[in-house]
Amino acid sequence: MTISVFLVEDNPQIRANLIPALEDMGCATVVGTAESEGEAIGWLAHHKGLWDLAVVDFFLKEGTGVGVVRWCKGRN
Repeated sequence: MTISVFLVEDNPQIRANLIPALEDMGCATVVGTAESEGEAIGWLAHHKGLWDLAVVDFFLKEGTGVGVVRWCKGRN
């Protein structure tokens, strides 16, 4: 079973390293990325049912990862 992962990371170098690392595990596919809280919430809201796991950096250039996690609260 493949897990669809949404990655919230504002550092391009970390993001560039995390994507292949997650996909190399063989059970994860990165389906989207965002660099800010607003961008992440927008993507998640418009892609309901298309992601299983969000990997979230708490310290972002705009907003925080905490806001993203709060938005996810109660999601099935």
